[in-house]
Amino acid sequence: MVDLAADLELRLTRVQSAMRAAALDGLVIYYGGQHNMLRMDQIAYLTDYRTLGPAVLIVPREGSPELVMSPVWDAERAEETKARMRVNAVTPDRVLQTGAAVAKTLPGRIGLSGRPIMPIAAFDEFSRAYGGELLDGETIVTTVGATRTPGELERIERAAAIADQGFEALRETVRVGMREYELAAEIEAVMHAAGAEDNFGLIAAGSHNVAIRPPTDRRLEEGDVIIGEITPCYRGYLAQLCRTYILGEPTDVQRTTYDMLLAALVDGKTAAKPGQPSAEIARAINGVIGAAGYEEYCKPPYMRTRGHGLGLGGVVPYDITDGASPKLECNMTMVIHPNQYVPETGYMMCGDTVVIEEHGPRALTKTPLKLYWKEA
Repeated sequence: MVDLAADLELRLTRVQSAMRAAALDGLVIYYGGQHNMLRMDQIAYLTDYRTLGPAVLIVPREGSPELVMSPVWDAERAEETKARMRVNAVTPDRVLQTGAAVAKTLPGRIGLSGRPIMPIAAFDEFSRAYGGELLDGETIVTTVGATRTPGELERIERAAAIADQGFEALRETVRVGMREYELAAEIEAVMHAAGAEDNFGLIAAGSHNVAIRPPTDRRLEEGDVIIGEITPCYRGYLAQLCRTYILGEPTDVQRTTYDMLLAALVDGKTAAKPGQPSAEIARAINGVIGAAGYEEYCKPPYMRTRGHGLGLGGVVPYDITDGASPKLECNMTMVIHPNQYVPETGYMMCGDTVVIEEHGPRALTKTPLKLYWKEA
């Protein structure tokens, strides 16, 4: 098990080094307490504390950060983390004023991160209280955090193992007549028992799905194609597993379609090498599907992306599309999924969470890649 205190110190050291490279003497990070799978929680990255209310982390060029957090009664949880920081607990209405006062004690050039999620009134209040120029520091933490530390990777691997358990629960409990939300609940229960604290779970079923969606009260029927996007969160970190399950014997067309998606995933993973643009993943996947006669379906509204950064939110390379340009680096984590709608079968899904290593991606989700089915 990785030493968490040392891992957090490594993250802080990397961020402060990036600050110096950007000629910043301080960095103010705002987070509003609303957590999102596709947004990195920069305060949690540096402190291992997930806020309940508005919070500001003031990071100096050198030395210990100060966390101004709310509500006051949650201070003990913040102080129990292994991070090297001072904790200043205030009421929600005092976070911005107090954070600005701390920021004013730092000399020189100060950057701000979190502006896109700050309410306009909150930004105005902080700016007035600070009284000086706030530079753009939005990408400092997200760029550093794109390559995972050992402690982060340990948590993502655990989340991936929980995702595998979630799909196993689907296989064991799915039956004709149960409602979609009942199936989703069975998956959730198993993953929570395994340590997941949350799940961004999407499950759709039908004879011809047009897209993935949240589960409904529809009862499962014989022959249904069940598509699932299972995304458990373990101690703040997420992994995603995409698979397809058929309630009955698959048709020859369904088998052929899924074989195409599996071949596309293989080619997509082959393209996912350090130094290569992330767009090469999408181009490889689209090449296989396009060659099978579905080129027009390799773009919206039939599909949105061939994967995305995942871990502590969706950082670099963000959405994986044929127009994306970020270069892949070792220790980036992401989900690669050639999920695809085709007119003959409807929407089908396959995909894994991977970590980029020297010779290419290593799958963290271990559920075998194949089309699953069960006689009704």
